[in-house]
Amino acid sequence: MNTLTLMETFAAVVDTGSFTAAAERLGLSKSFVSKQVSLLEQDLGARLLYRTTRKLSLSDEGSRFYNHCKLIMEEAESARAEIMDSQKTPRGKIRITVPQSLIISGIGQLLIEFQHQYPEIDMDVIASGRFENLVEGGIDIALRVGQLEDSSLISRRLADCTFQVVASPQYVATWGEPNHPADLTQHNCLIYGDSKLNRGWPFRTPDGETMTVKVNGNLTSNDGTLVVSGMVQGLGIGFGPSFLFQKHIKEGTLRPLLTEYYEQPTAISAIYPLNRNLSRRVRILIDFLAERLSA
Repeated sequence: MNTLTLMETFAAVVDTGSFTAAAERLGLSKSFVSKQVSLLEQDLGARLLYRTTRKLSLSDEGSRFYNHCKLIMEEAESARAEIMDSQKTPRGKIRITVPQSLIISGIGQLLIEFQHQYPEIDMDVIASGRFENLVEGGIDIALRVGQLEDSSLISRRLADCTFQVVASPQYVATWGEPNHPADLTQHNCLIYGDSKLNRGWPFRTPDGETMTVKVNGNLTSNDGTLVVSGMVQGLGIGFGPSFLFQKHIKEGTLRPLLTEYYEQPTAISAIYPLNRNLSRRVRILIDFLAERLSA
């Protein structure tokens, strides 16, 4: 008998907790379901279930095999759903969380362009840099800057970026330019409060050593627009991902500082839970962002 069919039957027995309930779910007889599980055990040469008159319990091998069965069943259902969805116009809701720095740097405009292209997709955009629990929050994907630390999440790299120190020509002319990261303690630093790097700015020396500088200043805000505006108007020195400043650097209203001390490049990534089967609409959004950001 087909191995995938046997695996589906075994998974149904474990999910329902009995041969009887599994038989009802699958539309088969109890004896046939029991026989299928026995055939699977014979084929594998391992005991998967312990049977008593009161209950069923998994062996160690059965527990490991069940996890594989569930993943395979989910992938099969995902493949089926993807093909079926591909015949339809993308629709439904996407709940996405994005740091405000990405919103104001241009990804916000890309999300609007995406909605123009796919008007039947509803988007719920949460502007936040906090690492919320995606499953508990009902969030489909999160856009993040930096390295992924949670192994229960999957990350797809969308674009590269570097963290930069910047100031306006006006500020540098008035207060001078720092020559070493430690000099930042003597400057007014504008702090984006909705970031884990808000007061400890990381650097790498030319010989490869890492260091963190604790900075202070007279403006701290979780509104990235306000902080960048303060930089442009000469209020102080700022720190953040390069995409946040590229427009202002091109226009000459900001200039990079301490360029020889920047950390290694990092990434803008789309993140989603490991065990979540992405809907077609979410895959389309991720592909759209990857294409536009790489361009």
